[in-house]
Amino acid sequence: MKSNTKKILIITLVIVIGLVSVSQLIKNRGGVNVQCQTAYDVDGELVSYRQDDPKWKDLHLGESEFTMESSGCITTCIATAISRSGNPLNPGQVATLLSDNGVFDQDGNLQWGKLDEIPGFNTKVYDKPDVNAIDECLAQGYYPIVKVHRNTIFSYHHFVLIIGAVEGEYICMDPLKDGLTKLKDYGNRIYSVRCVWYEEQIIDSLDGSEIGNGEFTNYIAGD
Repeated sequence: MKSNTKKILIITLVIVIGLVSVSQLIKNRGGVNVQCQTAYDVDGELVSYRQDDPKWKDLHLGESEFTMESSGCITTCIATAISRSGNPLNPGQVATLLSDNGVFDQDGNLQWGKLDEIPGFNTKVYDKPDVNAIDECLAQGYYPIVKVHRNTIFSYHHFVLIIGAVEGEYICMDPLKDGLTKLKDYGNRIYSVRCVWYEEQIIDSLDGSEIGNGEFTNYIAGD
């Protein structure tokens, strides 16, 4: 009897390990390993936020069932990315703005084209997730939002903001962690790259065209 029980436990363990391995292989599809080759200064005045902050963790993403705490990593990344712009907003304010403008679909997914339609917001969706996309965004003074896997047994997709590169390592702000992380903490593997920035538009009185003012101001997070 003991022998049969042991066999059952071993078989069960093998099955579980197999299922986990297959799950990881499926999740890893489409990912690209990247290696940092260029240095970019880390702006110490960017405001780092957490998506599970009690001030906004219970806010829903549009009309969906998903909240900032469960699914607000992109929204939180956007808040940090624009925290040094002329219109800094905390994650709760960003979530409300995007919800009011129909940027989230019924499943809480962010629709990048609709975000780009909000005055002042600019987005770029890169077709290919690679080091060139990351570096292009950083070189322009903006911060790429990248999809990664959290380093857990049952890993899942998550979004972090790359805010610079030091000594061959991309430095990240993770909406679920205090302090900064490195892209290598997620295996240096990414699945998508998005770039979001805020730049107010000024109307040129001569021809009525809109031009960016290019001004960025310091911001200290408040309530």
